[in-house]
Amino acid sequence: MTTRTSERPAARTQPGAARRAADSAYGYLMAFFVLGVLFQVYLAGVGVFGINARKVANASSFDAHRAWGTVLMIVSIILLVLALVAWHSVRTVLASFLLALLVVVAQVALAAAGDSNKWAGGAHALDGMLILLLSLGLAVAAWRRRTAARRLAGDAARSGAGDAEKNLHHPA
Repeated sequence: MTTRTSERPAARTQPGAARRAADSAYGYLMAFFVLGVLFQVYLAGVGVFGINARKVANASSFDAHRAWGTVLMIVSIILLVLALVAWHSVRTVLASFLLALLVVVAQVALAAAGDSNKWAGGAHALDGMLILLLSLGLAVAAWRRRTAARRLAGDAARSGAGDAEKNLHHPA
């Protein structure tokens, strides 16, 4: 006996509670990350206009920018873990991996290289804008998933209540 694909158990098509929770946490943390990147740009501006050293690496005016960058690195890794747990799609996981790569590897390498090469320093800023755009896209996608899931849950609750009411009036 063979089963048709339309007869698959609902457990395979609907994510479990842990995956839904991870996806929800991913969405909220990604929104925080976007705001964090915007704050990081502000801290870079504070560092530039408060520069007090010949080399950027020695400028204490960038200390807050460096510290907040470390926080964003940790958050990007947590986001990758949440994307893996939620496993909404391969695209989300790969984009989250790319985000972590841009934040953890590229930002550090370009900032270090920027101390002796202004073009690498400029690439550090450009990479920051790519991080902002990618994280914004991921946050919007997560928000849309959350909205669609709420809508589906509401529709299912309404149709389930309607079926129960129908069964009360018309017993089989």
